[in-house]
Amino acid sequence: MGKTCLYGVLTLFALYCLRDTVSWSEGNDPVLAMVNGVQITKSEVDPIFDEYQKRSKKSVVSAEEKTEIVKGVVTRHLILMQKEVQALRKDKEIARQVKEFEDKLVVARFLESRIGRAFDVSDGELNAYYQENLQTFYAPPKVKARHILLRNRKEAELVLAKLRKGGNFSQLAKEYSIDLPMALEGGSMGTIEKGKTLPELEKVLFTLKVGEVSEIVETRFGFHIITVDETIPPVPAPFQEVKGQVKKILLQQKEAVAYKQMIATLEQNADIKIFSERF
Repeated sequence: MGKTCLYGVLTLFALYCLRDTVSWSEGNDPVLAMVNGVQITKSEVDPIFDEYQKRSKKSVVSAEEKTEIVKGVVTRHLILMQKEVQALRKDKEIARQVKEFEDKLVVARFLESRIGRAFDVSDGELNAYYQENLQTFYAPPKVKARHILLRNRKEAELVLAKLRKGGNFSQLAKEYSIDLPMALEGGSMGTIEKGKTLPELEKVLFTLKVGEVSEIVETRFGFHIITVDETIPPVPAPFQEVKGQVKKILLQQKEAVAYKQMIATLEQNADIKIFSERF
């Protein structure tokens, strides 16, 4: 992307982001630009720098990029200073959208003050929830398996017949399987977690007994013959591994309770009528 195009994008980005940016200037807020005597401060532009860095996934926003973003802010101020903008402010649709946006901000701030406060979750609560819901934190079952992949059913039937007569699975995989480099490792498929492979293969992998050889399984890749070397039953993930997940769940539960309590309080002395028949 050329510089001219990039700078145009950054200008539009600044204009777009400022639609939803709300900032409060504090003392010692450096002035980054002036537009017809109006100050553009660091606290006004910093959120846009941060948003651009987040969206672009850059470790650092260059001075050139920051300059172009500030120019976009300048452009926004210039537009807002135009005489016709005053008439647009009186437009009913714009006024409605402004009121809607204002309401969203007020509601968000109200909810934050009532239920957005930090809740405490003790280690005892975390451990109790983990123990009571242990089945939720089980890792899926796994198997260690091998397969021989053939191009057509005729070849698969030939190899399966050899296996039924006592043929060595690993050796036959090396000789016949077209799934390289797995074939060179005796057809090893590694460790397979339930839910992470083709449905046709999974159905067989998790029903075979250790050492048992499957019938021919057809997939879009060809014709498979499978054997399972080891089954790994589901085990619970260690507490420390899921502690953060448990904490998040408990915090959400506490916030939900606080929200219900708040709604109950608000409704207690309110006159509310819902006319369902008019829906």
